[in-house]
Amino acid sequence: MPITKRPCANCPFRCDGAGVELNPGRLEGIVSDLLADDHQTFVCHKTLDKDRMTCAGAVALMSKLGRLPVIARLGLAYGVITKADIEASSALVIKPTDLALPLAGSTL
Repeated sequence: MPITKRPCANCPFRCDGAGVELNPGRLEGIVSDLLADDHQTFVCHKTLDKDRMTCAGAVALMSKLGRLPVIARLGLAYGVITKADIEASSALVIKPTDLALPLAGSTL
């Protein structure tokens, strides 16, 4: 599955408040699922009705958590994305501390 290069203008992971609004707890649920299984991916909402692509915002947030999903690691290995792409996207997304996630070491 291809990966978008940057979070879209209304990516739910954006830090500028422009992201599409999700139900309370939904963002934490997405991140918890990604943390529980690095084979999981989160599809960019703008690609749901066409060729699906992994969300750059989700990849960037997972990078901030030190837990790149397999799809991102493969993307790096095959040159689909670069570390610079992930770093640029990271500047656009929320900090992990913005989420109400369980403390490190606890069971998700």
